[in-house]
Amino acid sequence: HPGDRVLDLGCGSGILSIGALLLGASGATAVDIEENAAATATENARKNHIDPTLYRVFCGNVLEDETLCREIGDGYDLICANIVADVLIAMKQLFRQFLRPEGSLIMSGIIMERRDEVLDQLKKAGFALLEVREKEGWAAASLRIS
Repeated sequence: HPGDRVLDLGCGSGILSIGALLLGASGATAVDIEENAAATATENARKNHIDPTLYRVFCGNVLEDETLCREIGDGYDLICANIVADVLIAMKQLFRQFLRPEGSLIMSGIIMERRDEVLDQLKKAGFALLEVREKEGWAAASLRIS
């Protein structure tokens, strides 16, 4: 939504966070564990004429780096995370930490065989499932803190 603050975890090329900014987000933070992905996201933001004051990119592991988590901050309106099932499950408490109370979490990159496991773990962590979409063996889900 226009004005949202967006956190893109596992940003890869930055397409989700850059797209959010192009659609009117007030700011976005992108994070990836791979240096090449963080550099690519930064370059793609430049190519799309994104105001650098609205876009922060970090390279690091949020599961192991508390300093990085503090730098990322909290109060995000939307988190998008296109990451494998094990990492999504491991991040369940971090999602709660980063989101504002009414914020939304959109997860994708979930192989169908692991869909129920991932969703059950997020529900146990206090998330309410809003929607699930499936295509070609993959699932995506939208959730909110319940």
